[in-house]
Parts: sequence; C-alpha cells; structure tokens
Amino acid sequence: MDSLNEEITGTILRILLFIILLIVSGYYVLRFFGRLAGANMFSVMAEGFHTSAPKGELGPRFFTYGTIFAYVLTFLVFFIFLFFLPQRIYYMNEYHAGGLLGYRDVGVKVYDPDERGYVDYPMYFAPLPAGAFTETFEVILLYKEPSDDYYQTTELISLCFNLPGLIAGIVLLGVVYIFLFLLVKDYKNDKLSHRYIAARFCQIVGMAPWKAGVIFLSLFLVIIITGTVLIRKHINHYTDLYESHQKALRSALLKKVSPGDTLTGYVIRRFQSQESETSTTESADGRRTRRETKYYYIFHYTVEFRNLIHLPVYLNLALHQDSKETAMLNRSFPDKMTIVPKYVKDYNFIVNPDYSVSLKGDKNIP
Repeated sequence: MDSLNEEITGTILRILLFIILLIVSGYYVLRFFGRLAGANMFSVMAEGFHTSAPKGELGPRFFTYGTIFAYVLTFLVFFIFLFFLPQRIYYMNEYHAGGLLGYRDVGVKVYDPDERGYVDYPMYFAPLPAGAFTETFEVILLYKEPSDDYYQTTELISLCFNLPGLIAGIVLLGVVYIFLFLLVKDYKNDKLSHRYIAARFCQIVGMAPWKAGVIFLSLFLVIIITGTVLIRKHINHYTDLYESHQKALRSALLKKVSPGDTLTGYVIRRFQSQESETSTTESADGRRTRRETKYYYIFHYTVEFRNLIHLPVYLNLALHQDSKETAMLNRSFPDKMTIVPKYVKDYNFIVNPDYSVSLKGDKNIP
C-alpha cells in the first residue's frame, strides 16, 4: 500500500512539474522570439485570439492556436523522451538487475542460476516469453528507481526509442517557429524575413542559429549515446555471467525437442495486444484509391512445458482473436480481461520447423 501511495504521489508530482515547466518555458520562448522579431508576443497572441481571417484564408487566430498546439506537442515530446533521460540513465547504471528471461506474470519471472530457479521482479510492462525453444533464456536487463518497487526494461533509454523522439521534437520545434513567424508577420504586416530573424539571433546569442542548433543536437545525441553504451555494458556484464548457463539450458532443451514432436503444455497466462491491418483498393477506372484499416486483437498465451529439463520452460503462443484455437483456449478463462485461467488444462502442441509451437488440432480442436 505504501509503494502504491508513493507511486501515485510521484505521478502527481511529475504532472505538476510538467505543467509548471510548460508554462514557464512557454513564457520565455515568447519573450525570446519577441526580441528576435521586434514585437511584443503577448500582445500579438492576445490580438490573434480575437482576430479572424477572411473566409478561405488562414489568419491570426489559426496561427495562434497552431502555435499553442504545436508547442504543447513539442514540449511533451522533449519532456517524455529527453527531459528525464539523464535521470533514467543514472538509475539504470546504479540500480540494475539481470537474468535469463522466463515468462510474464504480474511482473516478470527471470531465471537466476545463483537461486537455481525463477525469481520474480515486479513490473508494469513485462516482456513476453520467447516465441521458440531456440530463443529461450535470453539475457534480460532490468532497472528501477530507488524509491520504486517496480522494475522496467531499458526500452525508454534505448537509441531506437529516443532517436525518433529527438527527430520528432526538432520537426515540431520547426513547426512552432513557422507558426510564430507567420503570426508576427501577419500582425505587423511588414517585411519580416527569416534572414532578419537569423541576424537578430546572432546579435542576441552571439552565434549563428546553425551553430546553436548543432550544439543543441549534439548535447542530446551525447546523452542518448551514453545511455546506449551503458545498456550494452550491463548486458555484456550479465551475458558474461550467465552465458554458460544459457548455453547449457538451451543445449539440454534442444536434445529433448525436435520439429514435428508432440508435447504436452499448460496455458498459465493470457495477454492481449491490439494490432491493425491496412488494405488499399482502387476503383474500376483506377482514379480513386480507398484505404481501409481494420483493428483486431492478438491473444498471447504463455505455455508451460514441464519435464523437458530440470525446470519449466515457457513459450509465447500468439493467436488471432477470430481463430478456433483462441476460442478453445479462452474457455478456461472466466472473462475476456483476466490473465490467469480459472483452471489449468493440458493441451497437445506440435513443434514447428522454426522451434515455435502450434496447437495440435486433431485432438484439441473439436
């Protein structure tokens, strides 16, 4: 209960911090751009709220609301992706744990050779089990904040997560600039130009805009790359610790299973994810194209295989919501949202050529 209260308090403080920083940073952005453009941006914005454009044209009101909307999005991207990134990197470097991935529960079950069994790490968004026997017991790196009981993966620190965020933030920052520029130009109705803005930037900041942009970009890239390097360092550390155990477990497992084998497995957990599929059709004359997107659920079942090696082995079985296998497996769950079945039933599974598994339909499916 105490950890839940601390988590709620932490979330509230983050929201308050977001709102305060949004307002304060917005104030200084308007002041700075006002110096660049030679205008009182607060008067410009106030005027923009009350001035409409002729029909069919974009005017001050559109630019004003566009500026606010684009800036909130820009700040949100930088706040979520990059503002807390140094803190996340520090926590990951100081409060990390590792092991061999087992299966997803309320948290994640990780095999620890020192404990000779699976260890539970509480998590909000735990990874799914391996999809094939050849992928079992992958090395996993986790970390947590010192005041939090819940662990998380390193996804929020990774290069593939933060680099798109940085690119999106830069693009949105450019959109904010364009809206502000058009708003002032429309308000003053003069020959305000980008060259004039650049010259004023040099006078005020003491360097060219492109140099400031390079410094700004380099700073964030250094932070992102630092996080990536530290992730690799710790993964290599746990790989060195557990690689021999991983190889031994996989070797013993692959001696017990081969493509075409029939195995008995038990469905112990179920999770859902929503996916989409977009199809494109053309009209008979080829002049019009129609795009249609369909959304559907994929059910992820955690299948436990016992007595293959000295500890249970877990695989993920992903099935479409409309498949017969899904309808059959869902019978053991009390409702659509519950992740734990009301009873554990054994099923026959066949090992596929890629060492994933499928339900053996001749017995299981009526």
